[in-house]
Amino acid sequence: MAVIAGGTIPTLTKLREISITSAEIPTPKDGEELVKIRTAGVCGTDLHLYEADWGFMPVVLGHDAVGEIVTTGKRVAIDPAISCRKCELCLAGRPSACAEYKFLGLTAPGTFASYLILPKENLHELPESVSDEAGTVLEPITVGLHTIERVLKVVSNLAPTIVVGGGPIGIVAAKLLQLNGFAVQLVEPLSARREKAKAWGITSVDPSELKSHSLSTERAVAIETSSSKSGAQLAIDWVGTGGVIAAVGAADLPLTFANAVLKDQTLIGIRGGARRYEKAIELVASGEIPVGELISHRDSIANLEAVINRTNADPLGVYRTVLRH
Repeated sequence: MAVIAGGTIPTLTKLREISITSAEIPTPKDGEELVKIRTAGVCGTDLHLYEADWGFMPVVLGHDAVGEIVTTGKRVAIDPAISCRKCELCLAGRPSACAEYKFLGLTAPGTFASYLILPKENLHELPESVSDEAGTVLEPITVGLHTIERVLKVVSNLAPTIVVGGGPIGIVAAKLLQLNGFAVQLVEPLSARREKAKAWGITSVDPSELKSHSLSTERAVAIETSSSKSGAQLAIDWVGTGGVIAAVGAADLPLTFANAVLKDQTLIGIRGGARRYEKAIELVASGEIPVGELISHRDSIANLEAVINRTNADPLGVYRTVLRH
């Protein structure tokens, strides 16, 4: 399950410093493929890692990508979650708990390298109806699918529900909830993002306009995707007693057992969306989730560091950037 980078390799060597090196193009072993990266999306995780030490450096960033299998020329989406696929946890559908779990761009070389050796099982062929660009926004769909699976183990789709944050993961999660019968509101302070959500048929409100939910036999649910302290606090406050918070964003907000007990609340941590790429591809190919519309900027991977700096300086002015080698 070794992931090996080759060709041009941009590596985050220390905070706010990316070094570009070159390496020989590696040779795959049995069960592996050599993949040439065609397009790669810049995710919020990449932006955060550049600015804050999460303990993964040095690391090749990137995990949202479309590649080409060198031996066949087939276009593939890349599932960035690597696990053994043989242990009891993997077979039970819990690959993130596998002892050999790795994630591209964090604990394994990521998709901003020009070539990667990857397990065959992590590569999913793309139909012609899914463009290279749209294929870089599949992971938000897989995360949304994972979120809904977990939430539906606690409540039904009759639960009062909000999604906090109107970035790519937030808007995709809201749309998936809607497709699964939830009456959902997206909470987002930026008007341009609210308008994008409304164009997708999603009710969207400013945080100041959010009203308390009506009492229901179902627990209220908040999907937190903003990764902000204010967003996380809003989620906790809005669901109230007995509520459920699904944490997709990793907000730096301390929670205590005492608060959870006193408010009878449930916290669900959502770690990626491994093994859901085929369903995500179906949703894009069918047009139900038009993720290509979320791409606002395009550039070259050669300009990766400048793109990250520009986005971090104006995070609300950039929705999603796709890079090409």
